[in-house]
Amino acid sequence: MSLVDINHVSKHFGSLAAVNDVSLRLERGEVLGLLGANGAGKTTLIRMMCSLIRPDAGTVFVEGRPGYMCQTFSLVEELNVHENIRFYAALYGIGRDEAVKREKQIIDTLELGPYRDRQVKFLPLGWRQALSFSIAVIAEPPVLILDEPTSGLDSLSRRRIWKMIHAKAAEGTGVIVSTHYLDEAYYCSRLTIMNSGKVIAEGAPREIAPSQESLMNYFRRP
Repeated sequence: MSLVDINHVSKHFGSLAAVNDVSLRLERGEVLGLLGANGAGKTTLIRMMCSLIRPDAGTVFVEGRPGYMCQTFSLVEELNVHENIRFYAALYGIGRDEAVKREKQIIDTLELGPYRDRQVKFLPLGWRQALSFSIAVIAEPPVLILDEPTSGLDSLSRRRIWKMIHAKAAEGTGVIVSTHYLDEAYYCSRLTIMNSGKVIAEGAPREIAPSQESLMNYFRRP
């Protein structure tokens, strides 16, 4: 069975069809890129997958409780690195001993030891996003949903996030990632491209868009 199974889903806000008859699936170990210009319906679809809003029509199935990283910074800025990890571990129902273990793993992996007691609002953006990603997977969810996780990052920080994404996929996690960076489309195993609430193309990146220029054509459609 697919980790995510969305069938003919629609969502309206007044007269606006934010998502219009969309279907998609996500398999284990797959990185599905969700692309589209602002207003295409990506974030609305993601919010339905995370059960933050309900569809007006159709069905949404997501295996387990997904790990979610939103496009705006989602950590508690007034807490330090250590406190954020413990706080979210508690929200996910992770026991104290296991939380201590996973905290050490995150801090060691990200090399955040010198910053353990620093408020996260004072961390560089790249480190904050890497920490947000690590917290999104702290409960080892079968599905990981990332809404523009590399937005505003420099090339090195973007590469670090994608390395983390591919590492989780290699473990069998299904990943859905929305992005507005065209080059990142080719880091995905499959793409779903949306425009005006509809899916207008889907398939392997090089099959539906051999180059970034051809990929751009999907964004130029009315």
